[in-house]
Amino acid sequence: MADSEDFLAAENGNHMILKGRLKAVETNTYGLFIIFFNDSTGTMDSLMAIASHYSSLYDIDPHLPWYMIEENITDLRWKGDIAVNISIDLQNYMESGLERDRGSELYGCVKNNDETRIDSLLQALLIKPLGDRNIELETVSEFITKASMENIRKERDKSKAKDAQQKPSPTTEKEPSTVNVDLVLAPVSGIPIYELQVGDKIMVKLVDMSTKGRYYIDLLGARVNGNIIPVPAEVTDIKKSEDSEYTIICKIGEDAYGKAVETELVKLKRYDELFQSTTDTELPSIDEITEKRKFPLFVVVVGGLMFVVVFIFLIMWFYNIL
Repeated sequence: MADSEDFLAAENGNHMILKGRLKAVETNTYGLFIIFFNDSTGTMDSLMAIASHYSSLYDIDPHLPWYMIEENITDLRWKGDIAVNISIDLQNYMESGLERDRGSELYGCVKNNDETRIDSLLQALLIKPLGDRNIELETVSEFITKASMENIRKERDKSKAKDAQQKPSPTTEKEPSTVNVDLVLAPVSGIPIYELQVGDKIMVKLVDMSTKGRYYIDLLGARVNGNIIPVPAEVTDIKKSEDSEYTIICKIGEDAYGKAVETELVKLKRYDELFQSTTDTELPSIDEITEKRKFPLFVVVVGGLMFVVVFIFLIMWFYNIL
């Protein structure tokens, strides 16, 4: 019986899947990955991995079905809501590290549900790309047949094609685009983040991490001599999580929005501050200075003449009495 099961597994190319999420505590980095093992060969077929500094990535539960984890990773890559460089390093290091013997070793641990050994093997792989030794891991395994995987992917592709046909063309309706931004801080004169309201105008700095981000940097003229400068933005949405993490959505242009996440109680630079310095401290004109000086000069001259006249009258009066 066991021999016939092994033969069917080899013939059908069934898959053992390891899904997981991670948190690098010291570098405040979160990750999500899925690894596909060929159950007939006991080696890794493929994997997908992403990383982000947004804790929302850690909210994705690895107990979800494999195709939902795969879709989450694909969608987040497409939207650019990831740390691109770290994600590339994470993907590359995991792929190269799980080739040959180490991949087979991890497959054996997954097959035997040896969670302790799974964690130790993965942590050894993750230290270098994440730059952190304090890594928390949560993994879940799942077994699927080759036929099941193919059917799910076919149905998913059909659904996407149908949705694409039903969506209006870009010429008739524009979808708002969102890019990652950093908040510009003003520790002394800024508005506290907890007092920020929808409609407030603040300064933000676009994060040059993706093709879409670079496009909007150039579109908004936010690149000067190779440096990224702040741009004005209008706050459209503010959310605060249970762990006091603020997510701010702000409009930076026509059908373009910026997204910023902040965990500290900082003060943000208002857009109006750029103009306040030029209006409140504007230098007076030459004519204004001259007008201000005319009055005190007139008083000095008249006062001097009156003193001379009084002095002359005193002298004349003194000599007449004598």
